[in-house]
Amino acid sequence: MKEFGRMKRILFATSLLVGATLCGGTSTAMAQQPKHQTVTINAKSMSVKQFFAEVKKQTGLNFIYSTDLAAKLPHITVNATNRPLRQVLDEVMNKVNCRYEIEGNIVTITRRIAGERVRNVSGVVSDESGEQLIGVSVCIDDSKVCTITDSKGFYTLKVPANACTLKFSYLGMSNAELRLGSGRAPLSRNIQMVTDNQLSDVVVTGYQEISKPKMTGSVTTITSAKLDERYTTNIMNNLEGRVAGLSTYNGKMTIRGTSSLYAETTPLLVVDGVPVEGNIDDLNPYDIESVNILKDAAANAIYGARASNGVIVVTTKNAKKAGKIDIDFAANLTVYEKKNVDYADNFYMTPEQQVDAEAKYWDYYFFHNDGEVADPISTTAQSISMGTQAVTPIEYAYYQRAKGEISEEELQNQLASFKKNNYAKEYADAVYKQRVMQQYNLSLRGRSDKFTNNLTINYKYDNSGLINHFANQFNAQYKGSYNVAKWLTASMTINGIYSKSKEVGYDNNSYYSDIWKQPAYMPFYNADGSVKGQHYWYDGNDYMTFGSPFEDLSSNPVDEYYNNTQVTRRQYMRYHGDLLFKIIDGLTANAQFVYETNHNTVEWNATQDSHVMRTMRNAYYYQSADGTIKNYVPTTGGLLRTTNSDGRYWTARGQLNYAKTFGKHDIMAIAGLEFRETKLTGSKALMLGYDDQLQTSSTHTIDLGTLSTMNYSPLFFGASGGFPASQFVFDPYIKEGMGVVPETHHKYASGYFNLTYTYDEKYNVFGSFRKDYADVYGLNAKFRGTPLWSVGAGWLIHNEDFMKDIKWVNFLKLRASYGVTGNIYQGATSYMTATSGELNQYTNLPYGTIESPANPNLKWEQSRTTNIGIDFGLLDNRLRGSIDYYNKVAKDVFSYRTLDPTTGFTSMFVNMASMRNRGIELQITYDWLRGASRKNWSWTTNFTMSHNSNIVTDVENPSNRASQLIERPYVKGKPSSALWSYRFAGISDQEGEKGQSLFYIEDGGKSHSATGKSISILEYSGQSEPKVIMGMDNSVRWNGFSFSILMAYYGGHMMRALAHNETFSSTWSTAIASYFLNAWTPEHPTDIPGIGRYASTTTGSETTYSNNAIHHADFLKIRNIVLGYDFPQEWFRGTGINRLSLRFQIDNPKYLWVANDVHVDPETLGLRNPSSYIFGLNISF
Repeated sequence: MKEFGRMKRILFATSLLVGATLCGGTSTAMAQQPKHQTVTINAKSMSVKQFFAEVKKQTGLNFIYSTDLAAKLPHITVNATNRPLRQVLDEVMNKVNCRYEIEGNIVTITRRIAGERVRNVSGVVSDESGEQLIGVSVCIDDSKVCTITDSKGFYTLKVPANACTLKFSYLGMSNAELRLGSGRAPLSRNIQMVTDNQLSDVVVTGYQEISKPKMTGSVTTITSAKLDERYTTNIMNNLEGRVAGLSTYNGKMTIRGTSSLYAETTPLLVVDGVPVEGNIDDLNPYDIESVNILKDAAANAIYGARASNGVIVVTTKNAKKAGKIDIDFAANLTVYEKKNVDYADNFYMTPEQQVDAEAKYWDYYFFHNDGEVADPISTTAQSISMGTQAVTPIEYAYYQRAKGEISEEELQNQLASFKKNNYAKEYADAVYKQRVMQQYNLSLRGRSDKFTNNLTINYKYDNSGLINHFANQFNAQYKGSYNVAKWLTASMTINGIYSKSKEVGYDNNSYYSDIWKQPAYMPFYNADGSVKGQHYWYDGNDYMTFGSPFEDLSSNPVDEYYNNTQVTRRQYMRYHGDLLFKIIDGLTANAQFVYETNHNTVEWNATQDSHVMRTMRNAYYYQSADGTIKNYVPTTGGLLRTTNSDGRYWTARGQLNYAKTFGKHDIMAIAGLEFRETKLTGSKALMLGYDDQLQTSSTHTIDLGTLSTMNYSPLFFGASGGFPASQFVFDPYIKEGMGVVPETHHKYASGYFNLTYTYDEKYNVFGSFRKDYADVYGLNAKFRGTPLWSVGAGWLIHNEDFMKDIKWVNFLKLRASYGVTGNIYQGATSYMTATSGELNQYTNLPYGTIESPANPNLKWEQSRTTNIGIDFGLLDNRLRGSIDYYNKVAKDVFSYRTLDPTTGFTSMFVNMASMRNRGIELQITYDWLRGASRKNWSWTTNFTMSHNSNIVTDVENPSNRASQLIERPYVKGKPSSALWSYRFAGISDQEGEKGQSLFYIEDGGKSHSATGKSISILEYSGQSEPKVIMGMDNSVRWNGFSFSILMAYYGGHMMRALAHNETFSSTWSTAIASYFLNAWTPEHPTDIPGIGRYASTTTGSETTYSNNAIHHADFLKIRNIVLGYDFPQEWFRGTGINRLSLRFQIDNPKYLWVANDVHVDPETLGLRNPSSYIFGLNISF
């Protein structure tokens, strides 16, 4: 908590600094107005261009004029000493027959036409989010008569009285047009411009900013305007469907497929130019200016050994407007659809169906078993007394009937009563609550000629939809810069995150927290209205008596949510400093340093009354030498287990930047050195007999040596014990709570160079080189450093002379690249590794275990990527996009290699595998309608498609048994996500195994067990990762209303779903899958394994991994639907409000189509995730 307190003090001080500098910066910017300025100019025969330059030098005003106009104007004589600026301008403009207009610090010069009929047009130009745009060019038709918008996005222009068209253009925005009819009256027309994602002029790679025409690599840019169209709690979800080649399937983010078997496969995250160790979920979605996804080697090879999986470069927002403080506030309320707990919808038998199915079996078991059951009454009696086998209410009712304790009528009455119960519904009513998530964001931004300041504060709260559960997060960031001198700019960013969550704690018997782990007909409440305790295997049952001193082990679901809790706290800080030195024209240098800390604390508290502590006390009762009953653990108090981990990371970079244009030659180059260090440490602490209120414990009374050697309880479950105390108590509850978090400490060093050359704005050549060093690989000096490089070329075809007459082609670029990038597997090292253990049970001395031998030849994984692409903009850039083909070959991929057992190891990790990802990507945007003003319709469609073929081209799979291959499915010639299955051969009707699943084995025969069989009995069932991913986003705007809908398609992959798991005949203690309604019987032979009388007495993994559980996983879904409204700006004139908007969004509505015929959602393998409804408010001042 000390760390969090310090973080709060830093952020509070930062906010005070921001307020002071914002206010100070504003007053500086607003000090001088043109009407109060004076100039001194005395010159003869001065050109108008020289006059404008001199005025700019004295006043800071910028002049906008046509070069053709300036060349035709006569030279002038000016005599002015400390005269008002406007007087001098009036005099000079009259001499040359021109007119001028001043807006802010912009002076627009146009030719005055004698007798012309003109009118004034004015308005505000903004982007999709309502942000006013500064510096938008506004021109009359194709003439040279233009102006630009001021610091408030305002423009004014005198236009002819006859009909004409105003054309608006701005960097990164699609051109807009406004058609004006004839007339003399002044007009007011506000314009909203749309972001041009495909042809955005600047790409931020992290190490540099480069114009899109000069890029030879494959990059997709998503701007804040596009991100703001829909609300997501994290950036990952907001990128889905918008970036070709990016997959977020099932929460796993990859770019252009998987390129490693065991190493990291997620893209590298870069924030404001520097890689960070934080999670992508840490990013404040309201504070992102742009996201650039670097996909090929030419784009990301500069990141070297961390770039094989692609790079996501995030740039946070910065103040844009000078002279004022911008205040933005956003609030979003998300209400989640209640979880569907209907048994039939979740593929389970209803209470009525389960009662009937179970009653049928127990009727056979007790009354019609034809001698197949030796002594059913004694068997059930033993289960009741020992507690080692579940005894359900229906079994017990039939047991009573068999003993004559109840009549047939009473039995049937009990069954009818059970059918009226609904455990899931009553559980949900008591434990689930309406899930609601709230998120609030406040941003303050301002800038002046010296300062730039940004402060963003974000708070998120999620009640998690369960009792005694929650998750909250506070995220604050300050980002600022100061122009120390003309040659030096200093920048600083401080980001602090504090989060806290509470959830149910760990328990071997977690069945009380799983709604499907009790029979559907089980009553949730006792007759007196109290919540009923539930039992499961080794927890006893409702009908046994726990004799003294043992305690009842039933689990009350509601009480356990309060008696067994886990609280997780996280404190994350990131400090980023940057110094930019302007050395000479075109040459700059910058030094950056980033320091990150990440502290996590996990506290697991099981109270005295929790199921965990009752189990622990029961397990460790023993009889002393004098015959008294004692306990090895405290008989009062609970458990507190604390795990602390601290991560500390820093990155230092020094870089030279050169950019210069010489006639037709343009050169951009960077060179630098980078150093990085990561360190993670941690510890664990355990207290038993813990009293949270008194803050006391009695851990010191425990003999850990005795407990560590006790495999079974001395007394529990019989006088000679029998309860597996080591497996169920000591190892998970005590042993795991002691010791340290293994320390990891690594250092890295890199040198890099990057050059882009452009000739005549037509031909680009690119090259980059980087060499990385890491202490992970160090025994062999040959592999300590690895060179990584890339080359690329681009041809701007639209700039060729032969293209000038092809007006419908606005932009056309052909590019190609090849390069080598790397990847590190943190789990491998060149050195021999060993782990320390507890005390040896025989010597009572500590011992260690050698985990892996030394391997001096370990090195980086490498990916060699070829990319060919076309970027285009057609039909006045209405149709724009890109097409890419890539071939990505991964070499030296980490995998297991079989060793001679005489070495002491059966296998080891080496660089021996290889993989290939090959595919195409298509990204197209089309503007069906372009509305230049609020009242016009606009409609844009964005479509993305990618097809990726993933193959393991070389690997040794040491698996020789079928079960091993299923667990480690890597085979040469197959995808890395291959699914391997046992071949289903029907249901047996033979005596002794009736109703059991059969599977084909090596000799062509059939068997109900594949244990120990070779991998030849398996068949390849497809891959689990999608081959084809498509996204389509439609956005429509009119008169302040906005509507968008995002659809996503994933296809070409398979899934396992509704596997026909065989059920033990006497274990009916959970809800039962509904497919067993069609279970095999001699009278009704099916492909569903038998249950009850015909259930298998032995089970394995064969049915779970059978090919009859394989289904197509293709699906088409609507991800979200968004309806928004921006209130007219004129409604708020004089109020200080610049923008007010409302939004309603539906996330995850019902899927449109699934390929499987069992109606399973491929992303959940069950029901779809609940829909959520989002209400949003955005207001700007």
